[in-house]
Amino acid sequence: MQDTISRADLFARYTPIAVYYEDADTVEYIRKDVPSVNRRVDGFLTLVLDMTDRKAIGFRLKGFKNFYIHHLKEKETEDREHFLKLVEVIEKAIEIAGNKVFEREAKEAYAQARQIAKEDDAALHELPDAA
Repeated sequence: MQDTISRADLFARYTPIAVYYEDADTVEYIRKDVPSVNRRVDGFLTLVLDMTDRKAIGFRLKGFKNFYIHHLKEKETEDREHFLKLVEVIEKAIEIAGNKVFEREAKEAYAQARQIAKEDDAALHELPDAA
């Protein structure tokens, strides 16, 4: 019986979800469960690319807790829901750095990550404990 349940779990449909990894202080969102490669854009953003066609299928935001504490937490309102839309995080990163700072390739990478977050309405449901 146990073997049947574990094999069935292996074939369960993949559901993309934003995950915060505390040890790495990273938020990850990947929309497809396929072989992939990573392309580091800068110290904050890494795009996850489909290995077959190199199209962006997700992203990682490194240093997330620090970014959240310094740029997003103080902006929260009492009526804010208990999750954070990742498109807002990416837009804030673009606002802080300013489009003029980004090279053309980095601008395109941030636009791809923003588009994924917006299309999928990606949200982080468990915010890191911020003291």
